[in-house]
Amino acid sequence: MASPKPSAYQAEKLDDDDVHQPPSLSPTPPSPGLVLLPREIFIASIYPLTLIAGSAVSVFSPSSASTNFHFSHKRNPLNVFFVKYGWLWTTLVFLIHTSRLRSSLRVKALLRYAFATIWWILVTQWFFGPPIMDLLFWFTGGECQLVDTDPMRTKEEMGPVQMVFSSAACKVAGGKWSGGHDLSGHAFLLTHASLFLWSELSCSGVAGWESAGVLALLVMWWWMLLMTGIYFHTWLEKITGWIAAMLYAWALRSYPTVWSTLGVPGV
Repeated sequence: MASPKPSAYQAEKLDDDDVHQPPSLSPTPPSPGLVLLPREIFIASIYPLTLIAGSAVSVFSPSSASTNFHFSHKRNPLNVFFVKYGWLWTTLVFLIHTSRLRSSLRVKALLRYAFATIWWILVTQWFFGPPIMDLLFWFTGGECQLVDTDPMRTKEEMGPVQMVFSSAACKVAGGKWSGGHDLSGHAFLLTHASLFLWSELSCSGVAGWESAGVLALLVMWWWMLLMTGIYFHTWLEKITGWIAAMLYAWALRSYPTVWSTLGVPGV
């Protein structure tokens, strides 16, 4: 049986309802690239503030920044056995930490680790030749000052390209990297590794001895960053090292394709 037609009054009432009824809008979640939680802002601010504090101690308290202090020497044990192999220690505690994650979470965590490792390699180890930090040094007027009296012998050991670009090859040949802008590798590594580990902790929470290992390394990295701020590099060199580390965190938060694939956990 056909439904009766609505009266003229009812039809007018339906039209009014359609006009005045506000559309139902589902809330649009904010973009992860634009929103930072207070906790994330606090963690991210620790590292530039540490460098500022270290530099201030160096400038205004020369007695506290005495060269006789244990950590003012590059050969101190923490620097030799830990910071020198900083990404190796970061990798070990990260793998232990992820061992307790579910398989689905572990896969994305390993992808984030791969992404972080690639950035560490590009900045400090290799960028289609010498790393970014060495290229920056060279482009700002730096060079390898050779102490060997036989330049041909040095050239044979280093090679013509490495002789110009690579700080590692310069050191092996007994030369000294001089002039130019020497981006602080310590400031970069310690900040980069710390932000990476903090973000992984925020993904699964702090619990168990696995996470305790991550926290212990984070404390060590913070202390060595403070020592870097006090004893090594110029202010600008430390800041550019920090900026290079922040580029990784910025890339994760800013590109939807990246964070949707890697599952950005935090900072």
